[in-house]
Amino acid sequence: MKKIILSIIIILVALWNGTIYYIDNHIDQRYDKTVYNLKDKIWIARGLYNTRDEEDSITSTKRAFDKGSLGVEIDFYYDPDMDRFIVAHDKPQKDSNGKLIYQKKDGKLLTLEELFLETGKDHYFYLDYKNLDRITEDQTKKAIKRLEKISKFDNIKQRVYIEGSNPLRVEQYTNAGFKTLLGIHPLPESNPLSSIVINGYKIAYYFRNITALAMGYGTKENPIYGEKTEKLLKGIPIFLFHTPMDEDFLRKLVEKEDVKQILPGSGVSIDRTYIRQK
Repeated sequence: MKKIILSIIIILVALWNGTIYYIDNHIDQRYDKTVYNLKDKIWIARGLYNTRDEEDSITSTKRAFDKGSLGVEIDFYYDPDMDRFIVAHDKPQKDSNGKLIYQKKDGKLLTLEELFLETGKDHYFYLDYKNLDRITEDQTKKAIKRLEKISKFDNIKQRVYIEGSNPLRVEQYTNAGFKTLLGIHPLPESNPLSSIVINGYKIAYYFRNITALAMGYGTKENPIYGEKTEKLLKGIPIFLFHTPMDEDFLRKLVEKEDVKQILPGSGVSIDRTYIRQK
């Protein structure tokens, strides 16, 4: 029995290493050449807001674009009953009748459609799809139809990046012609299992139809996307969030070829868009 178990382990390890070797030697064939590749890599998360009530609003989004940001990260939910995308960061609450209550912006519900119409011309959007994993297959198909309809304005469809952590769900949006981000949550490089987890995500990226990977940077002292991870993910377009805000650090980060977009800070309103790739 021990010999059988050992043989199975050896076979699995060989298959794993063989798969990684194959991917590393063919990753260039998987690269989406239409992925964002401009020198203005630093965007702004939830717009530039003065209070938390302003985040993800038309006001904060316009303010970010007026400051020169090419792109803004926006949080939203798809509401199947309304067949609308509601712009909000916090999870909606339920009233006594079970109806979902979302955060209001400027005293009313803000839809993604309205945000596009008011702020979308010539701009890019990183769309953090909060409930992508929690709606059904039929609801997903309905959501895609709705998103196709509202993204016709100013050809926004080519400038939105839809992020979610379920590769099968994310892939459905890629198949519909949208650019997508697989949101991953690797371990810090200091963890001995870090490389195994990273390679698992690399396999998911390679064998699914996904535009790029999105991940948190970690800290300068204990990075997730440090030199080790950067090497393992070489040739894969990366969108980074929650990066350190230090200007000297960001100037080095924007020069990395595989890093396509950066959201500095976490839970803060900050503008670092003046830092551009040389």
